[in-house]
Amino acid sequence: MRGKKVTAFVCAAVFCMGIMAGCADKSKENSADSKAGENVMADKTEFYNAQPVDTGWEWSNVEIVGGGFVPNIIYNPTEEGLVYCRTDIGGAYKLNKENNRWECITDFIGGDDWNYMGIESIATDPVEPNRVYLAAGTYSNSPGAIFYSEDYGENWGIFELPFGCGGNEVGRGAGERLQVDPNDNSILYFGSRADGLWKSEDYGRTWAQVESFPTKGGYSEDGYSQGLTFVAFDKSSGEAGKATQTIFVGAAATNGNYIYRSDDGGQTWTDIENPDAITAEGDKQKLKPCQGEVSADGYLYTSWSMKIGPNGAMDGAIQKYNIATGEWKEITPETGLTCGYNGISVNPNDPNMIVCTTLDLWAIVDNVFVSFDGGESWGSIWYRDEDKNRVDNYVMDISSAEWLDWQDQLKPGWWMTGVAINPFNADEIMYGTGATIYGTTNLTKVDSEPVNIEVRAMGIEETAIFDFVSPMPNDENAPDLYSIMGDIYGFKHQDANIAPKEHFGDFKSTDIDCAALDYNIVVRATDEGSGTIYYSTDAADTWEEVETLPEGVKKAGGGSVKLSADGKTILYAAGVAGAGVFISDDFGASWTMCEGVPSAAQIETDKVNPDKFYAAFDGDVFISRDKGRSWEKLTTLLVSSFYMQACPDVEGDLWINIGSGLFLLDTETGELGNMSQGLQDCKAIGFGKAEKDGDYMTIYMLGQADEKGFGVYMSQDKGATWKRINDDAHKWGNVNSVISGDPKHFGRVYISTNGRGIIRGDVR
Repeated sequence: MRGKKVTAFVCAAVFCMGIMAGCADKSKENSADSKAGENVMADKTEFYNAQPVDTGWEWSNVEIVGGGFVPNIIYNPTEEGLVYCRTDIGGAYKLNKENNRWECITDFIGGDDWNYMGIESIATDPVEPNRVYLAAGTYSNSPGAIFYSEDYGENWGIFELPFGCGGNEVGRGAGERLQVDPNDNSILYFGSRADGLWKSEDYGRTWAQVESFPTKGGYSEDGYSQGLTFVAFDKSSGEAGKATQTIFVGAAATNGNYIYRSDDGGQTWTDIENPDAITAEGDKQKLKPCQGEVSADGYLYTSWSMKIGPNGAMDGAIQKYNIATGEWKEITPETGLTCGYNGISVNPNDPNMIVCTTLDLWAIVDNVFVSFDGGESWGSIWYRDEDKNRVDNYVMDISSAEWLDWQDQLKPGWWMTGVAINPFNADEIMYGTGATIYGTTNLTKVDSEPVNIEVRAMGIEETAIFDFVSPMPNDENAPDLYSIMGDIYGFKHQDANIAPKEHFGDFKSTDIDCAALDYNIVVRATDEGSGTIYYSTDAADTWEEVETLPEGVKKAGGGSVKLSADGKTILYAAGVAGAGVFISDDFGASWTMCEGVPSAAQIETDKVNPDKFYAAFDGDVFISRDKGRSWEKLTTLLVSSFYMQACPDVEGDLWINIGSGLFLLDTETGELGNMSQGLQDCKAIGFGKAEKDGDYMTIYMLGQADEKGFGVYMSQDKGATWKRINDDAHKWGNVNSVISGDPKHFGRVYISTNGRGIIRGDVR
């Protein structure tokens, strides 16, 4: 479900460069010299001092539950209940043992460092569980970093890498690439995508390239380097306090052998002869190693796929390597199907218990296999009967995220690249999918009863948000939020605390609006697949496609759409160059072009007077007082580029945001008031309920006021003064230029992100 991630990022980057910019104050730490090689990055270790500050606001999310790709879950083998997971654009999470909800541990990352929100790998320390490490970098064309923490992710140091990571690139399901030596936990290894093997000997503070390692991989998939795909230690080859001697590294190469072994603590390396079964029929492209784990009884278990994926995994295998004898044995589950394999996990307390996942069995449904005899035989969550029909061996509970019943096609997952056995409870595994995390409660009974599968993503919010609107409270039934987003389309949140039961439909949207005087009427413009307009007259419970589109549009897609205050007229700026601006009074049965309005105009409607519409282009502001039938130029501004927003409860108040300041245009008189006192930067504004009835609505802003740094601000005096309400521990990575207060709840604000869902702030 991540096919449009890059597009979402590009849109966000254009509009929000600098939002939430920078990290908190940093102070240098002493860097220890590395002994691993000559290529040492010195004096790059910095400490993120992002302690929470009590601003009077509590920060959480609008509840969706998941929504994005979770490439892997990582249990700590020595501390019960300590679990981490990584996402491809939404940061890293730790499971709260008390409430079984995930908590994001990377919200201190700001807009300047948004690239760190894609997590390539996570390592949890098996000796000192308080230590945790992240390999961070969304795209490899920007430098990545290793983050290290000594307090379970409360505070972080950073080592800036001289190369990139690919947390949201092809191959992100491989791993784990970053690992802690289980005997000498001051030692870590990281297998990079294009720059070889790297090692730290001081708990991740400094890193150097392992010069003796013989390969950087060399295989690219869909234009993305795959490099070194996993690191695995044989704990039995070392002792406490001394480096593990036998280490394995998987390498995605174009020829030769693919797995390398060291038996002297990484000083020298030899390649292992490939298993015969990794070559497809004839002599086609060889399979690549995806993941690897060493069992306590001396085997390296590996997953292989013709493409590492998560897409296009056409063939695959599960292979078992005897460390003592050097012999391979194929243990691929017998399915009669051709598919890739990716996720693999070995129970550290029972070396015979192995779990693996298929990859890209789209038409049939991906599977989870479990073996209790080292891969000699397998149980599964579904199987095929004698007639080759699928027989489900599971029961699913999606009550915490019912929208996962995807258009009545509920399935146990796709893009299942990460699976992990709970080392303290063999009945529990968790596995990541393209939309959520699932977990089991009775896996050891797989051969005697259906496996119970339930949603385990509570607290994870990984969606790319495009836009949202918080309706005016025409009555007590007004919902909290309507939203549109990538991958899972969008939702109505009747209550922001509760995950919706259904998403909006089959296509991504580019704009959404609801009538200010009637929240039941909602409209959205769609882009992908069928570029058109949908409308709802029952508060987004059901949707209808407009009967026609304006002449010249022809479902080319996108565009902006607004509703008159009473919801009876649609104002539409088509997403087609030169097509124009149109109105419809009959929900798209017919359209009229707005004469006198430039075809590429920005559009807005008055939220109190149903007859007033606004448009702007190249510094000119236009007004219609008859629902778009006729237009006149209202004023010309001294800047050509700006955004405009109508105040939701005051007729004629049109706020103009030029980036460096705010202005209030009185659309009755044409007078322009400068509301920029103290503002240095303004990326977006939104309106929410005033603290006292009768006061002007609270204004929320993404930007900077006075010398208080980039952040989230509020004004209760019509922009005369501003108060920052977030702190440096709450920046949320890649924040988009969309913010809104809630007209129903004073002190509540919603913020759009590209990867952390809809952030929600509430005054205490």
